[in-house]
Amino acid sequence: MSSRRRVGLAAALVSSTVIGSALPALAAHAETTSLYVNNRSEACSDTGPGTQDQPFCTIQAAADVVRPGQTVHIGDGDYVEQVTLTKSGTPGSPITFEGAGEPAQTPPVRVTQGDGKSHAFVLSGVHDITVRHLSMDTDPEAVLVTDSTGITLDGNTIQYSGRIQGDVRPAVRVAGKSSGVTVSRNRIELSGGAGVSVDAGVTGTVITTNALLSNFGGAIVVNDAPGTVVNGNSVGDGCNPGIALNGNSAGSTVVNNVVVQNSTAACPTTASGLLVAAGSTAGTRADYNVVYSPAKAGAPYTWNGTAYGSPADFAAAVGQGPHDLATDPKFQLYGNGYGQVVPTTDTAAMDSADTTAPGRLDTDIFGNPRVDDPLVPNTGTGTGIQDRGAVEYQNPLSASIDYSNGLPGRPLDVLFTGGVNAPWYPAATTLDFGDGSAVQASPTLPLAHTYAPGHYTVTLTAKDGKGLTRQAVTEVDVRPVGPLTAAVSVYMTPQPQRIEVHAERVQSPWPAASYSLDFGDGQSATGNGVPGTQPISHTYAKPGKYRVRLTVTDDHGRTATGDGRASINFSVPGEVPIAGRWAAGQTTVNGMFTDGLWALRSTAEGGVADVTTLSWGQAGDLPAVADWDGRGYDQLGLYRAGTFVLRHADGSTTTAPFGAAGDVPVPGYWDGNGHAQLAVYRPSTGTFAVRHDDGTVTTAAFGNAGDIPLAGDWDGVGHFQLGIFRSNSATFALRHDDGTVSTAVYGAPGDRPLVGDWFGKGRMSFGVYRPSMATYAFSGAYAGIWGTANQLY
Repeated sequence: MSSRRRVGLAAALVSSTVIGSALPALAAHAETTSLYVNNRSEACSDTGPGTQDQPFCTIQAAADVVRPGQTVHIGDGDYVEQVTLTKSGTPGSPITFEGAGEPAQTPPVRVTQGDGKSHAFVLSGVHDITVRHLSMDTDPEAVLVTDSTGITLDGNTIQYSGRIQGDVRPAVRVAGKSSGVTVSRNRIELSGGAGVSVDAGVTGTVITTNALLSNFGGAIVVNDAPGTVVNGNSVGDGCNPGIALNGNSAGSTVVNNVVVQNSTAACPTTASGLLVAAGSTAGTRADYNVVYSPAKAGAPYTWNGTAYGSPADFAAAVGQGPHDLATDPKFQLYGNGYGQVVPTTDTAAMDSADTTAPGRLDTDIFGNPRVDDPLVPNTGTGTGIQDRGAVEYQNPLSASIDYSNGLPGRPLDVLFTGGVNAPWYPAATTLDFGDGSAVQASPTLPLAHTYAPGHYTVTLTAKDGKGLTRQAVTEVDVRPVGPLTAAVSVYMTPQPQRIEVHAERVQSPWPAASYSLDFGDGQSATGNGVPGTQPISHTYAKPGKYRVRLTVTDDHGRTATGDGRASINFSVPGEVPIAGRWAAGQTTVNGMFTDGLWALRSTAEGGVADVTTLSWGQAGDLPAVADWDGRGYDQLGLYRAGTFVLRHADGSTTTAPFGAAGDVPVPGYWDGNGHAQLAVYRPSTGTFAVRHDDGTVTTAAFGNAGDIPLAGDWDGVGHFQLGIFRSNSATFALRHDDGTVSTAVYGAPGDRPLVGDWFGKGRMSFGVYRPSMATYAFSGAYAGIWGTANQLY
């Protein structure tokens, strides 16, 4: 992106009349100390001022104009470029390139390559420059420092670098006549070559407090570079020597490092943890290191071409490493570059470093201060309290909090679990429930607390005797108390007039306090809580239909009821189950016709309140329900000794003779023209007869004597087809337009059939009525829905 830079030109005009007079003082302009790069900003421009409002788009644009003492702040994102630094700072005013992020964590600013050949940073012939808190990955070296001085690489993460096929390179290379280069607090891993390589001719390099993991060419390799300081690094899982001083690297210092050698089959077993070549031994000091050699790894030490298997052998032979250790530092290493060099517990590497050695930093790779572990002896030099390696083991004071709510019978209670770990110093703890109640001091967890419904922030705080504070926070949602529900099922028994009542789906957030069971005949049963797993039996004095009602009360005074139905020896002469649609758009619902008394349900949900009753007809009549008026819903009708009596939507009635006494009415949409036609079934011959609108009559034989006739639109084509129900086997047989017949067993012998579009799918299906229990069940066989059951009260 580009933008036009405006340049203001100020001219001072001095009149000849004021020559010799004092000139006005020029205003001083503050030197800016920051430049900004952000390629995610829509306002970015490589020709702009590099301010926060208009940052540079590339790091290189900032590098081309940066001045001593300035810091280039690089915004989050990926920067596909090689940054070549040509500007230098001064000893008191270095130039700094800085990304965001926490120390030793992968920074959100990534500098990478586009062509597979570029470095992330090239510093050649420059001085006094710091590059920190950036992430880099390139095929050649990520950072190449040549002929430069006063360079600091700090807190960067460098991964997968130096992997050019056939030309393996390190992640960081210091070369040429460079001097005074510091590589500190970096995380360098999975490089094709070494993690850090110091080449011939370089002097005064300090490599300190870095974590180097799984670098295939070794972690730190120094070649003919005298006076190199390698202090306080953590090395793990690398192939080849962990730390190597090759050629003439005399006068170097290797102290306080922790090296875990790699023992995998892919690495050579001859690789040492610490290797010092013959030309590098003069004036070189190696001490206070931890070199841990798992099984199958190479010798821990190679000095002047001789391998040594332990610190004791090493010290006895060459006088080096008298304070070295071979103990496991207990890193979280997993054999790959995603391991950690954070100790998992106290180790002998703690409080045992030489703090007087050159290159030692006051903070570790995470920026944490040096602290004294009171649980281990101080065996180091100087203050004696610093740890070896890149990580200073911190006070492990910690707090954790978790919760579970909805405790049985206590829906507004929350149970808190967790605790405080304070192994170094005693800690005072508090638990703030977040609801304004008193803060709990020294809580003993698990601990329950009662809330009002709402959202709460709960904080467990621990503060030890040294003033260190740790907190654990969790968010708690407490929902309002749900409803109390109750339902019952009533089952007939082989014993006459005896039932069993089962309490079902009794759900109470609060504990249930009591129940009562009304059997509908003036008798009841009561108890505490809710009925148990065993059913409650009751014997009725006489046949009839009874409503059985369970009422449950919880300990907060709330009640809920559930109803059931008992039919005792109940077989009413003249009772005929019916089904119909009583309003436009309504699905088919069930009902009952009994000798002129109609009971019509208004919904499919069940209950007493949704039943409408009316009286029309007389004993011996049969119900004939159909859409006589073509209104899209059904009207009532009767069939009386060979004559239909049709009741229309306006209340009027008409009569129409058709059939004979003993026939069964089966009216419906036989012509598919939006209104019903008359039809009957003659059981004696198993014959259907349909009278069409043009006066013609069509007959069809289907079924056997004793079958119950059915008519419905099984095919969903807008007109009816034939069907029968064979009661002794509970079998439905439905004939389709193509002449095929489908059969289905549904219900039980003795049930009575009915048909309807129960689920509003445009196709009719079957259902049954069971007189012994006065219950209905509807099949969704032609609607893709399995059956359900409703009761009529």
